[in-house]
Amino acid sequence: MVSISVTDSNDFVETITLDDKVYKLHFAYNSNSKDWTIDIRDSNNVDIVRSIKIVPNFPLLAQYKRHDLPKGELIAVVNNNKQVITRKDFINNSAILIYIPKEELNELLETAV
Repeated sequence: MVSISVTDSNDFVETITLDDKVYKLHFAYNSNSKDWTIDIRDSNNVDIVRSIKIVPNFPLLAQYKRHDLPKGELIAVVNNNKQVITRKDFINNSAILIYIPKEELNELLETAV
């Protein structure tokens, strides 16, 4: 599992290596709709997928597997019943963004059955 840092800013790019490949994650907070989105770009800053809404405790990449994305899963984990992630939740640790590689995800799924 990889924890992904989120900066205290409304709009920023984080460069990260997932599954031995470099990606650029563009985070944007919309103060009108009060939600976070993420764009996933390759190492050359070319968009792969844009505007994935970051929702709590849900696999964010599941519906985009046909694209050249990491094979694991991104999940914004919250430890309560919140339905949205606010602007400061990543900063005050009410939410964390993690990447679970495919192998670890498969192990988790096997033990859950």
